Formats: sequence, structure tokens, C-alpha cells
Amino acid sequence: MKEWKLIYNEHIADEKLKLGTKYEKLAAMVFKILHQKDVVIHDLKLRGGEKKTTHQIDVTVQSKGSEKSKRILIECKDINKKVGISIVRDFFGAVSQIKPDESFIVTTVGYTREARNFAEDEGIKLALLGEFSEVDWGGRIKNIHLKMNIVVPNTPLIEFVPTGNKIKAHTPKSCSEPKSVSAKDSYFYDKEGNRKDNYKTVLEPVFRNLNINKNSNCKIKGFHPFDDLKYILQDGNLIGIKGFNYEQSFSLVVEENIIGVGEKIALMVFKVLDGTIDKLIFKEDIDKWTFSTEGEVIKKEYKE
Repeated sequence: MKEWKLIYNEHIADEKLKLGTKYEKLAAMVFKILHQKDVVIHDLKLRGGEKKTTHQIDVTVQSKGSEKSKRILIECKDINKKVGISIVRDFFGAVSQIKPDESFIVTTVGYTREARNFAEDEGIKLALLGEFSEVDWGGRIKNIHLKMNIVVPNTPLIEFVPTGNKIKAHTPKSCSEPKSVSAKDSYFYDKEGNRKDNYKTVLEPVFRNLNINKNSNCKIKGFHPFDDLKYILQDGNLIGIKGFNYEQSFSLVVEENIIGVGEKIALMVFKVLDGTIDKLIFKEDIDKWTFSTEGEVIKKEYKE
């Protein structure tokens, strides 16, 4: 069984259909992926203007909700050899009567030189739709290898600079020294011994806003004054603090990531010979669509 038939059975429906129908319906899905705002119908019978002849069209794309209606006709051929001029000429009979805005023939193998010449003369676009292979990654970006050098600050060394002011230990209970020495659990106080902000909320913005050149393995030193006098609790005494000396070092971290479409599962590839379309069709593209009883490609309804 051809690979694209397996794709149809797994991602659309495992059903028995007449020869070529599954390929036509796969092509209909591809054109819906390309024209999601338009109506795409499989197996529609059309006549041109006042003509009496009815033509069976494998796939029709019809614009909706616009002032100027646009129509595309698609003929699909699942055959084991190149499409010849007779097939293109027969399709041109329908095209010349219905007069669509665009027309396509879609097949799996290719086209003879005579078929390509005739199609070019009459403005019919020729396309290939087949199963994806690794060869089809040629000329595309499969993955992006992203390497970043990130400079990460190490934990700074802090040394508070006292003012010489000391308030002896008749301070309120809130001044009891924390069991933990983390920046979250250590506090600054006012001169009455009431807790104010913790070390983290005061010191973190200072280091975040230092305007320095963070080269790898560099080390910086400096003094940062406080705008207002702060107190810390030390051995039962409140000690006035006017600022702090700091020493900050940095480490270089190399981070590597691979991103891109290579991890997605490409099922098919659709190419127009004139180069206007060259699109990979992924599992996620096909799995969102199904067919109505009238042959229109519609979105699947997912139940919670």
C-alpha cells in the first residue's frame, strides 16, 4: 500500500473508497490548510455560465464573505507514471468552460514535457503531492542550534558600614534575632526597634540595578550608601547602618538549545512546479480537519 494511503487511513478515516478518492480527499485537506478562510469541497459538479456540460471537479476552493468571489479548480491524479498531455488537455476543457481564477493538477510522480508545455500555455499550475522523506528537508531549516553565553551573578559578599550609633537592648520583642541568616529572614529596624523591610527587599534591587560591565569571571567592589539611616540587631543592640561595602563576582554559563520544526512529524510535501508553493504538511495540520457529509473540509469537533 502506498505511504500516503496509510496517512489517510491513520489521520482521516480507515475506509474503503474507489480508486483515487483517498488521494483526492488528501489534496482537498492540503488546499484547506492553504486556504483556511475559504470553502473547500471534494467531488463537486459544476457547469460554466450557460453551458450545458457538467464537469466533475475533484477539489474546488470557493472564497466566502468577500465582495469578489474567487474560485480554484483542482484535478487529482494518483497514477504510477508521469501525467501526460491528454490528462492536462481534458482538464482544460472544464477550465475553459467554468473559467476559474486558478486551476491546478496534482499528482504523485510528475509530468511529461508536453504536459508541462500545454499547462504553461493555458495557465494551469502543475503540482506534486506525496509522502514526506528526509530528502525533502533539503534547502529548509530543520533545526536551529542556539548557543548562548550567559553571565550569572554569584552571591554577593556584604559588609555593613556602621555610623557609630548604638541603641542598647531595651528593644521590643519584634527585634528578637532570627534563627535563620537568610536575606528573607533578616531585617532592618527603625530606632524604636520596629521591623522594617528585610534584607532581600532592600539589597536585591541595588544589585539588580548596578550599571556594570558583567564580563565573565570579573569581580567588582564598591560602597553603596543608604538614603536613610537603617538599624540592624546585633547582640541585643540596635546598630545604625549608613550603607554597605560589597564584592560581586560573576560566572559564565554556556547554554545550548536546539529549536525548530525538526521535532514535528512531517507527513507530506506539496510543491507547485513554478515554485510559488513549497509546503510541508505536518501531522498537526491534517489532524484538525475532517469532511462533512457534503464533502466540505471542516474542523473537527473535540469533546472535553
